[in-house]
Amino acid sequence: MNTPIAIKTDQGHEFYLKRNCSISPIQLALVFVFLGLISVLIGIVFYSFGATLILPFSFLEVAALVVAYFYNALHANDYELLRIDHEKIYFESKFGFQHRKESFSKSLTRILPSQYNNLINLSQGQRSIHFGKNIHTRLRSFLEIEIRKTLKN
Repeated sequence: MNTPIAIKTDQGHEFYLKRNCSISPIQLALVFVFLGLISVLIGIVFYSFGATLILPFSFLEVAALVVAYFYNALHANDYELLRIDHEKIYFESKFGFQHRKESFSKSLTRILPSQYNNLINLSQGQRSIHFGKNIHTRLRSFLEIEIRKTLKN
């Protein structure tokens, strides 16, 4: 992998990882509305032929689509940010409604083996953070190498 993952800033290096959403919320809403309309129309057709139990299940399917849409909207802005300057390491993450900020001393921070979904484990004493949730598993080793290089500088 030749492309760097880190962005060099005036303060140091920054690793910004966010979810890869290939469809906008409006486009997703349109797709879900279309699917919901098809389901309700099929339910109405079967209801008119006497199959009365199909229509409630069509509405149940529409409710499931609404729940899926709001779950996706809740996590569309998830991100992880790791900023490493000359003295400190700043970590910030958002996952749903959870927002977390941590600050470590650069000289005391170590990268330890992680048992938690193969994420990068940055540790200082008893405190630790798991970084790399929003990057593909194959790329985590490259990310770890780049973080190690940045910590050595």
